[in-house]
Amino acid sequence: MNLDPEMLKAAHRGDRKAQYALYRVCFPVLMAVCSRYKRDEQEAAAALNIGFLKIIQNLDRYRRDEVPFEAWIRRIMINTIIDEFRREKKWRELTVFTDTIEREHPGEPIAWNEAEQRLDLQHLENMLRRLPRVTQQVFNLFAIDGFSHREICEMLNISEGTSKWHVNHARTQLQNWIITEMKPAI
Repeated sequence: MNLDPEMLKAAHRGDRKAQYALYRVCFPVLMAVCSRYKRDEQEAAAALNIGFLKIIQNLDRYRRDEVPFEAWIRRIMINTIIDEFRREKKWRELTVFTDTIEREHPGEPIAWNEAEQRLDLQHLENMLRRLPRVTQQVFNLFAIDGFSHREICEMLNISEGTSKWHVNHARTQLQNWIITEMKPAI
C-alpha cells in the first residue's frame, strides 16, 4: 500500500481532501476484507464505509513503528464486521442448513489441477457466500485471516468446538461443491 505520511497527518487533522485520498488508497484492501464476509457488493460497501469511519476517528491511535498501516486497517475492518455480526446475532433466526449433495463415488479423488483450471477466484468466492452465514464467517476468520479457534470463539462468543465444527463443515461443503462441479457434463 502506497501511503503518504503527510496525507495521513492531514486526514487526522480533518482535511476532507486528504481523507478522501486515504479512502481511495485503502479501498481495495478494505473491500477485499469486506467481500469475504458479506454476501453481496452492497453489503460489503456499507460495511467498508462504517469501518473507514472508525479508521478516520482512530487515526490518533495508529502507531507507525508498531504495526504496518495495512495490517492496522485490516484489523479494524475485521473487528467492525464482527461487531456488526454480534449486533445482528440477537435478531437473526437460527437457520439449519440441511442441503446435502449425494456423490456417486464418495472416495473418488479429485484432480485439483483440473479444478484449479475450471474454478476461478470469483467462482470460489461465490461458493463461500453460499455457506451459512456463521459458517462462512468462522471459515474466513480461520482459513483466510489466520485467527486461531481460541481467538474466534472469543470474538464470536462461541465455543472452540463450535468454531472447529464450522471450519470442518465449510471445508466438507466446499469440497463437495467442487467435486460436483468437476463431474463431466453428460
